[in-house]
Amino acid sequence: MTTETWAAESPMTTNETGVYSNLWNKGILVQIQGGVWSMETKLDAQDIGVQKVPSFVTLGKKRLLPVKEKNRFLNYVSRARNVAERLGFPFFITGAYFIPFSNYDQLKGFLEKEKDAFYSEVDSFIERYEERRAEFLDNNEEYRDILEQHYPEAGFVRSKFSFRAVYFMASLSSSVIGDESGEQLYLEWAVQSINSLREEASTAADAIKKSINDGTLDGRTMRRVQTLIDRLTSMDLSNDPELRQAAFSLAANPTSENAEALKSAASAVTLDQVRAVVLD
Repeated sequence: MTTETWAAESPMTTNETGVYSNLWNKGILVQIQGGVWSMETKLDAQDIGVQKVPSFVTLGKKRLLPVKEKNRFLNYVSRARNVAERLGFPFFITGAYFIPFSNYDQLKGFLEKEKDAFYSEVDSFIERYEERRAEFLDNNEEYRDILEQHYPEAGFVRSKFSFRAVYFMASLSSSVIGDESGEQLYLEWAVQSINSLREEASTAADAIKKSINDGTLDGRTMRRVQTLIDRLTSMDLSNDPELRQAAFSLAANPTSENAEALKSAASAVTLDQVRAVVLD
């Protein structure tokens, strides 16, 4: 039940390693994989009082436990993915996040705590599994006959819970990317990620300038600039010193001019600009 698993999406050739080496010098990919027992089973025709279901009808599910029981576990997985997105950028491989190395230890520490809490919750759930089952059946006594037979053994239930993080670097083959080159996909993702952070900077600059003009500038508003500085320091794939300096200047001296300077420095980057920084 280890949290940290290392894998490779596909082996990299020497040429591919050269193409992506700058990217993988900046961070690593992570997928947070969570498994939770469904606590449901399929409806049968007899459950709804018919002998046969027409071919154009698909029956749904019947719950074996209250939905809140399942949601407790799903919340751990959702929280972990939300933190991965906050500390990194969604990647174009489904379910993966690019985590800058400067945020890796923070994410890893958080995931370790979430994993421990998740499996502690599993232990507690299994210990009271029979009790929860009996309580649910008692509360749905009139449906006991169509529910009771569908509860699996506790050992099987436990096997359906899992929580782990897989860290990896990726090289995409032509069978995965179709007509578009792997380099182009990486570039488009990098541009989107870099510009999303620059958009945050532009939005923060607008907020500071508005507060200055309205006479409402306070510590709470200025915290947006410090948050921006923290994110630029750890997550700016473009390593743009002008953008960081503009943010520092606004934090030290919040004026309309410095807010405009930050907004100007945060202009969107292009594919060609990113290529030189991320891939070349």
